[in-house]
Amino acid sequence: MQTPFRFVPLAFLAALAAAQDGATARFAQTFGTPGSVGGFHAEFSPFGAGMTYLQATDHAVSLAAARKAERAPGDWLLLLWNGDDHMLRLGHAGAAPAAFAADPATAAWTVSRADGAVAFTLDGGDKLTLEKTLRHDPRQRGFILEIALRNAGSTATGALELVLGGPVPVLPHESSLFGNLAVAIAAPNEGDVLSTAPQPGVQHAFPLDGKALAFAGSTNRFFGAFVWPKDDVARAALAGMTVDTLPVFDDAVSATKANTTTRVNYALRLPIPAVGAESRATFGLYLGPKSYRVFAALPEPERFAPILDVDLKSPCCGFEMPGGRPMAKLLLALLGWFHDLVGNWGFAIVMLTILVRGLMLPLNFRMQKSMREYSKRMAVLKPKMDALKQKHGDDQRAYQQAMLAFQREHKLMPPLGGCLPIFLTMPIYIGLFTALRTAYDVRQQPFVGWIEDLSQPDMLLQLSFWPHVFNLLPLVWIGMFLWLQTRMPLPTDPQQRQMQQMMRYMPILFGVMLYSYAAALLVYMVTSMAWSMVENAIVKKVLGPMDPNVAAMAPQPI
Repeated sequence: MQTPFRFVPLAFLAALAAAQDGATARFAQTFGTPGSVGGFHAEFSPFGAGMTYLQATDHAVSLAAARKAERAPGDWLLLLWNGDDHMLRLGHAGAAPAAFAADPATAAWTVSRADGAVAFTLDGGDKLTLEKTLRHDPRQRGFILEIALRNAGSTATGALELVLGGPVPVLPHESSLFGNLAVAIAAPNEGDVLSTAPQPGVQHAFPLDGKALAFAGSTNRFFGAFVWPKDDVARAALAGMTVDTLPVFDDAVSATKANTTTRVNYALRLPIPAVGAESRATFGLYLGPKSYRVFAALPEPERFAPILDVDLKSPCCGFEMPGGRPMAKLLLALLGWFHDLVGNWGFAIVMLTILVRGLMLPLNFRMQKSMREYSKRMAVLKPKMDALKQKHGDDQRAYQQAMLAFQREHKLMPPLGGCLPIFLTMPIYIGLFTALRTAYDVRQQPFVGWIEDLSQPDMLLQLSFWPHVFNLLPLVWIGMFLWLQTRMPLPTDPQQRQMQQMMRYMPILFGVMLYSYAAALLVYMVTSMAWSMVENAIVKKVLGPMDPNVAAMAPQPI
């Protein structure tokens, strides 16, 4: 049974209630039909012309809300929220210039509303007017943002330097189970992608060339909020960006905290036009899922692909597993193909696991056969090796040198194929691990029985004590792994025997580490372990048992 996750901060609810009863100047507007792709519900404030929050009306906040026939505003996913600060608010980059004395960040703008659009206008003095218009663009899953500076008679020259506060995706506390998945990114059309994770107290400045920028923005686990210039004026105006880390804040409704996340501020340099003219910069806003399948339906399918390259970088203590990223891309593509075939992401994971392990079967069988041949040679030469050990006694160095010479003489080297399966399996495992930690496609997708959301732990039972939920899948995986380990005989060599005894308890450590991980990964791990159990039984029946001292050299695929 899953407890619906409802990330609805009290401040957000208070602001919504105040807007509804007219107690403040804030106003709400719905863009698109709720439930339609790219639909939004947002609240704005004329003071600073900023957005106070945005909900995605094509996504539910929880699985329970998703199953409702009719959804209320509280059932929509809160996608963007920046506490008491406003998003998409313009402000002066420094001191207010004499030609534009009004402060765009705090002044009361004139509001004009239409179906699918909202426009704000501010008189800056000296016959300069600043206009900001937000137009809904459902095909792009976002908006078109136009920032215009009009000159009705000012003699001022130069440029108006502004700062645009970017949209801030909410990063729920639940995301901490998978690492802090907030990231700020600047992706050029060509060259290396720049990205950074939030670091409290540290502000990052990104070198930015608007003319060569594909997009920039920030993300959470499943969604991204990206900005990019759509015309030459916008490209020339975009001068740089800085990234701030937003602090942790309380969410009293769900009794948890939200993680630190990132806010991107864009430096704009808008030229002051000639009298009777205007400077108009047009930007695109994407506010939606991070998914190859979703991106493929956009007008420009390849634009946002670099964010998934960043997400699929394997989280191995700062070290990227060779082959992990391309393997993750391949596995996601295969997973999508299997889903299209069977219509269930859980069964698609099972089918993908069987495919991967099935392809590894001939290699593993050959490895098992070569290890048994090696064990037979070891059994024949064992009396001579025991004699060497008795001859050199406690002189460990002399014994090692004699053993090396003995191995060279008899060509007694363990088969290199013994470790090859694990080296081939690790990129696959790491690839799937990284793919599933940010896989939007499994969000709120049920499998069977009690597994109602593959992007969350399986949560069989709710507990009144820590860890508050009973997750069955990791315990099943631990039990299967322990059973597999205990079926392997212990080596006679004392050092190998001690090592093998220690390895028997490693599954418990891994199980604890992955206890609160997404059910999608545990479905893969349990299926893979079941395959290993059946495969080992068949191999043992066909090839016979292996010498325990040699069996210790053959790692089991995960």
